[in-house]
Amino acid sequence: MKITALALLALAATSATTADQPVLPGVVSTAAAEVRLAISPDGTRMLWGSVGRDAAPGQLDIWERHRVGEGWSKPAPVPFNTDGEDFDPAFSPDGRQVYFHSDRPGGFGGTDIYVVDLDAASGAFGAPRNLGPDVNSKGAEWAPTPTADGRLIFASDGWGGFGKHDLFEVALSGGKPQNLGRAINGPDEDFDAALTPNADAIVFSSGVMSDDVAKASLFVSRLGPEGWSQRTPAGVGCSDFVNGAGFDPSNPDRFYYAAKCPGGSGRMDIYVTRTPIR
Repeated sequence: MKITALALLALAATSATTADQPVLPGVVSTAAAEVRLAISPDGTRMLWGSVGRDAAPGQLDIWERHRVGEGWSKPAPVPFNTDGEDFDPAFSPDGRQVYFHSDRPGGFGGTDIYVVDLDAASGAFGAPRNLGPDVNSKGAEWAPTPTADGRLIFASDGWGGFGKHDLFEVALSGGKPQNLGRAINGPDEDFDAALTPNADAIVFSSGVMSDDVAKASLFVSRLGPEGWSQRTPAGVGCSDFVNGAGFDPSNPDRFYYAAKCPGGSGRMDIYVTRTPIR
């Protein structure tokens, strides 16, 4: 699993203080662990990963809520969840598809990247499709992030690299994944990438995840004429384990992350703050 139950239980709150606010306590942020909020481009649907919500403590599922008239639906698991691991949802730039990772039967490795269509008129999800061996390896792929120019950024430990999981990108039209390079990827886990709305910078998590240690921070890299700049600390987060970076497509100054913070609702909550990109 991406985040084991033991690793989640090992997360320790810090003495750091923050003005960041949990997202909808009791609705999105609950006593379970909520990670990686995704908001549709039109702002009418929210998806996120949840660990142990109305399920066994280590069960990873995707949850959603959507606009109904003037209000919102009650949070509910998406219909394409399995009994295994389904996690890390992300909307395509046009909102017509959702990318996620899963260990459902029929894949190429531990966890694979899938895509599912979302009907704009009915709000119904289609049948998930595996992205195939040009994306998925014999290892584990996590946290897909589709881009407006037809690429996919994701984490993998099956395509080689500099550490455990590295960040890669691949053209969805075909080709092999390309490592984002040493400016971004280090010797530990690099994962959960989020692009700014204008795609000029990336925010991601880097650190250690095991049954004994769970420690990760957010980093920023900017895209220039010569590629990605050397990563620098983002300076965002209220604990020693921060992941699930995300931007609101309707408000580029709004930034989301997941962490276990003092006074939170559960094992991990989703927080909203100002963007770390200045």
